[in-house]
Amino acid sequence: MAITLGSGIWEDSPQPQYSPTAHPEQPASRGDLFAQRQAVVNRGRFPSPVVADFAAPWLGDVRDCITDTSTGGPQAGTGEQSRTRCTAGIVTTYWISYRTIADRDAAQARYTAQAANASKLTPGANPPTTRSTSSHDAYYIEYAYKVSSGPQAEQSIAAIWWSDANKPIAGVFLAYWAEGLGSTWAPLRDLWSRAI
Repeated sequence: MAITLGSGIWEDSPQPQYSPTAHPEQPASRGDLFAQRQAVVNRGRFPSPVVADFAAPWLGDVRDCITDTSTGGPQAGTGEQSRTRCTAGIVTTYWISYRTIADRDAAQARYTAQAANASKLTPGANPPTTRSTSSHDAYYIEYAYKVSSGPQAEQSIAAIWWSDANKPIAGVFLAYWAEGLGSTWAPLRDLWSRAI
């Protein structure tokens, strides 16, 4: 075994050489290999392929995914069949499967009501709308609320909720307005726009 610090050579054993014939696929661009592997790992942590497909545009960017059936996982809410939480740096994401379209619509109504006051807590919030992504039409809602208790009490949370218009599934991105987002919607919208 030879380790020569001065020349930068670290030799432990012969290293396999890359052979174009052994790997005929197009090489990924720099950084894509990590994102591709991260997406594969995250996909395996989702309770259903339908929800994983819905989350697919973001699976290379998120980590630490955990489901509501895991110890320490998020709790599924009223009308929810499953809830998976992942993180993306300053943002927490939730991927939700509802029991029915009616349950999804009830959740949409709650977030639409919260959106009515979003501009007071998080200036610049857009009104609810319908948007098209690469894979589906989405109900899109920017909403906000204040943390009610604990060490972060009274801090504002900015959030984006959207759902597939034809399926009982939805996603949510949440972040602290001042501390995480720097009091602007731009970073949260940028993360969401990866689906477009």
